[in-house]
Amino acid sequence: MTVQKILTAVLLFCSLAISGQTKLVMTPLLQDAYRDISSLRLREGQSKVNLSKLKDPENAMTYYIENYIDFFTLFIKEEEADFKKLQKNRNLRLDKIRKADTSSPYYLFCQAEIILQWATIKLKFDDKINAAGDVYEAYRLLEKNKSLHPDFLDNNKSLSIIHALAESVPSWVRKVMGVKGSVDLGTREIMQLAERAASENHLFKEEIVAIYSYILFYSNNQKEEAYRLFDRFGMDHRKNPLITFLKATMAHKTGRNDMAIRILEERPRSQDYLPFHYLDFLYGKFKLCRLDKGADIHIRTFLANFRGRHYTKEAWQKLGWYHLAVDKNNAAYKEDMRSCVKSGYALIDEDIQANKEAKSGIIPNDLLLRARLLYDGGYYTKCYDLLVVNGNKFVNAIHDGEYYYRLARVSDALKNYKDALEYYDLTLLKSDPGKYYACSSALQAGLICEGQKKYARARSYFEKCLNLDPAGYTSSLHQKAKSGLSRIKGK
Repeated sequence: MTVQKILTAVLLFCSLAISGQTKLVMTPLLQDAYRDISSLRLREGQSKVNLSKLKDPENAMTYYIENYIDFFTLFIKEEEADFKKLQKNRNLRLDKIRKADTSSPYYLFCQAEIILQWATIKLKFDDKINAAGDVYEAYRLLEKNKSLHPDFLDNNKSLSIIHALAESVPSWVRKVMGVKGSVDLGTREIMQLAERAASENHLFKEEIVAIYSYILFYSNNQKEEAYRLFDRFGMDHRKNPLITFLKATMAHKTGRNDMAIRILEERPRSQDYLPFHYLDFLYGKFKLCRLDKGADIHIRTFLANFRGRHYTKEAWQKLGWYHLAVDKNNAAYKEDMRSCVKSGYALIDEDIQANKEAKSGIIPNDLLLRARLLYDGGYYTKCYDLLVVNGNKFVNAIHDGEYYYRLARVSDALKNYKDALEYYDLTLLKSDPGKYYACSSALQAGLICEGQKKYARARSYFEKCLNLDPAGYTSSLHQKAKSGLSRIKGK
């Protein structure tokens, strides 16, 4: 072989190797893998990812799809050992994609999505500073990709949620990081993508609907619209545990507790799916809202199987509530509260509040606790009747404002807004500032006034909410108050 032929062969080999690194294609095999993975059939999905690596080794899209396996494993199981073992995959996959075709609209998109998924996981493991840096990096990549590929609407999948939440973070953070956006912008972006997903049966349809429902529910206070999305887009909870979780949660939060219980009963349970123990906790918690005998069994199942970081303290608290509200067993409640203090982590609002209750040593009033549970389940008439019939026990007694708060919430749910506002104001006047009743009352009163287009009064209530700081509830309540202020800005 001549030198020229050898050089030609070498150049041909090099060109093939280089071209092999430039591919970012969502092949039918990877689409099938994604569908398996997003339905939590992770073993099947991993098998197809491995097959893609063998059959199509030059396709870097494989590594984007594979990252979903780590994401769902860590997001659902929350186990420290898994996190330590898997976190190295983040940079390995990013390196593969960074060697791919820079002209593809997927080039920056896949990088941003992987970074954002790991930011979510870092938050799960309380690494807030690095998570914030990742969110900013993902935001910057998505904005750049949007300017380079304005017709590539998949950018909106993650960019919409960043934009929708942008005005809820402190102004100095927005200024330092340069993150811009609004609830209105984020809503328009995800709505545009959802409309296309509906007409084209988009691969990411379920993710898109999940984000759309979140933005409608939490950022826009459009709870009914958020719940209806799942039926509108044909999301089948019987085939996907993630849809079970989302749909049941939305059903419960819109006062459809019986429906939420039915959805959880119809969830897929075979060994083909990643174990999702949190669904056992939800099932027990929702049955507790109905004051069902035996609700404790499902909470105990969760505690026996879950090894993650979150919701353990809340689960012990709810077990204690069961013993107090259903069994009327004060001794068992106290034992559960001791377990609450010793178990889990106080990182998220639900666990912080449970831990605070457990450490206080104060036993909740069983009547007000039953009213709270009935309200949380959407059994508003039963809740209202229970409170009114027993009103003489509270109206003339010294208490922390909880009675007025429970009356306010149920009057609000029954659309008796005049009484609700009066009870919210009474709660603000009489509530212990260390409890969440006043902070929540200010938020809910603001939402009523916003709905009545009394924007100045709504603004005043939202600002009151932000000025109160009850342990265990601040994050979620303040987030909603900031979203409220964003919605009425300039009105």
